[in-house]
Amino acid sequence: MSAFHSERVRDDYTADIQRIRDRHGDETIADWLERYYASQHIDRDDVMIALDIDYIGTFYELIRAYDVEKPEPDQVEEARQLDMMRLLLKGEEVPENLRKPASWTKQLN
Repeated sequence: MSAFHSERVRDDYTADIQRIRDRHGDETIADWLERYYASQHIDRDDVMIALDIDYIGTFYELIRAYDVEKPEPDQVEEARQLDMMRLLLKGEEVPENLRKPASWTKQLN
């Protein structure tokens, strides 16, 4: 399970983070943060609503406070983005296949 590290929380966020921990518990918070990193269908707003977080700064402070398992970066996607940025910075035209991530293409099951 992801561990909470109180020393990572800045003083001005300590009370807010503790209220969230008291209300939901470390297991639930870690579960939502792990889902946030693992699923492209769960975004920051989903986590903020689920954990009743009012301010974006509190969300990011919560991320800093917990060690959560993050998936490895997609090497193919990172290479695509680097190629696209290289072409853009050179002022060259970016081919359509580099403009869209592979995850945007239709997949048939």
